[in-house]
Amino acid sequence: MFDYQRVRRLREHLQLSETQFAKKIGVAQSTYHRFEKGAASLTAEAISEIIAQFDADPYWLLLGRGGNDPEFINNAEVITITKNEYIDLQRKALQNQDDRIAALERELGRK
Repeated sequence: MFDYQRVRRLREHLQLSETQFAKKIGVAQSTYHRFEKGAASLTAEAISEIIAQFDADPYWLLLGRGGNDPEFINNAEVITITKNEYIDLQRKALQNQDDRIAALERELGRK
């Protein structure tokens, strides 16, 4: 079940008023106010706008999974790659530097 409290916590974390938040997601302030009080529902489009406008983690927003407050905003500077993807990136960056690639592969246990 979708928990409106997560949306409220997101809005408060961003330090936006109900009016500011509602405008950014394309709904009337009165509708948003009723939603935040649990008396109305948001459309799928409004929820999609929350995710898009504020880079909200959809798993946290919709399911309550994927992080703890205030970590419900995706950190665009953090990515996850596999060891092999990392080695391949290093290989491309270090073309013609085979000794450094071999050392990296030994360190990461690929070979």
